[in-house]
Amino acid sequence: MGNAVAKNAEFVKRQAIATARIQEKFSEGRQFLTDALGEPILWAKSLMDAFDLIQLLRADDVLKFDFLSDITAYDNVDGKDGAKRFVMVYQILSTTTHVRLRLKLAVDLGEEPTSWTSLWPGANWLEREVFDMYGIKFKGHPNLRRILMDERFVGHPLRKEYPLKQRQPFPDNVPLHLGPHPLPTKNT
Repeated sequence: MGNAVAKNAEFVKRQAIATARIQEKFSEGRQFLTDALGEPILWAKSLMDAFDLIQLLRADDVLKFDFLSDITAYDNVDGKDGAKRFVMVYQILSTTTHVRLRLKLAVDLGEEPTSWTSLWPGANWLEREVFDMYGIKFKGHPNLRRILMDERFVGHPLRKEYPLKQRQPFPDNVPLHLGPHPLPTKNT
């Protein structure tokens, strides 16, 4: 038990040092918050600012943010997080210091944030998911196409204007069979 408490105290200390450094070095002109667990949340000022900011955070010799753990978005149609329609959320981590940072970026319809695939190849799939679910396009993405929904699907299902119970059946789908028994035929 004592070892776990010591490790937790060490993490809290590292997180506090990182949060102070982020606030001091990177928050000028940007909104800086912390969540309930004390993890820093930094809002990028613009589309280009987000890409430039992440390059600075990666290059910082103390923070060493070297791992992109997630990219997602949410529909800000209610305007709680500003006037722009969507908010991109990037989760990055330092595998050396085990410190996390959430970077947020407001994006409007028609705006294209820069793809992070040049920094992290794994961003490819994450950005494709955001494109598929919300319709946000990424400038410079090498293969921006649907990843979860059928190519014939019309719309983006996580946008708040998408009807909750709308279905798009495709009559030419191949019947899916799960199980060891053969498919029933018309004669049986």
